[in-house]
Amino acid sequence: MTKKTDAADMSFKALVKQHIETQTLSEQGLVRLENLLVGVEATQGNAIQVEGESSPLHTGSASTQYSEGIRQSNNGLAAGQELSDDSPTRYKSMLALAASVLLLVLSLNWYPEIGWQGEPSSTPQLGVSDMSIKIAVEVAKNHIKMKPLEVQTAELSQLRDYFTELDFTLVSSSRIGEAKQMIGGRYCSIQGLTAAQIRFVDKQPLTLYQVQYDKTLYGELPRVDLGQKPVELVERGVAVSIWVEKGLLMATAHSIE
Repeated sequence: MTKKTDAADMSFKALVKQHIETQTLSEQGLVRLENLLVGVEATQGNAIQVEGESSPLHTGSASTQYSEGIRQSNNGLAAGQELSDDSPTRYKSMLALAASVLLLVLSLNWYPEIGWQGEPSSTPQLGVSDMSIKIAVEVAKNHIKMKPLEVQTAELSQLRDYFTELDFTLVSSSRIGEAKQMIGGRYCSIQGLTAAQIRFVDKQPLTLYQVQYDKTLYGELPRVDLGQKPVELVERGVAVSIWVEKGLLMATAHSIE
């Protein structure tokens, strides 16, 4: 009976260790788990060994019992200290251990972004970079404010004559349909770089933003010249599209109907 129970315990521990190693548990975390397993057994052994006296499981705090278990796992069990393999107490401890491992596995499957070191996942949500989200938030704010136009014109050449402080030349965009009527523009900024806001009207106002594309600042963005689709986001009830065209970073914003 004792040999079979010991074999079952060792097989269970091996399975637990094998499963944990396939997860994101670090080597240090695995050592802590193994120490905890030994510590639990040591604490249960002390409770069984002292018969007819006050049980350690019912005296002292839980943290004291846990610390004692860890201490014994590091120093080894004292000579002559034997565990009763067929005792109900040990059986209950193994059931509790199995339940803990089950909860651990479920937490890793349901919340993979929570690592053993408490670090959040570095994977951007839906593949959208943090910088794209920042650009969308800034563009949406500018669109909502709708500050007065600094120049009113329907001609791109006149806009170019006005925007003399830009480090680039304003260009037309293939994503602005002919139905959109340009009415003017004003200076703005996109993440610290001077940009131009060009306003169009049709059924509702649409703002187009153009700024020099700095890849080191803005990161990799889709290029419509290569057939790539713009980044599409919604911020504060404003639909925002972000892309690179003709060497410039562009973005449009319009309120959702």
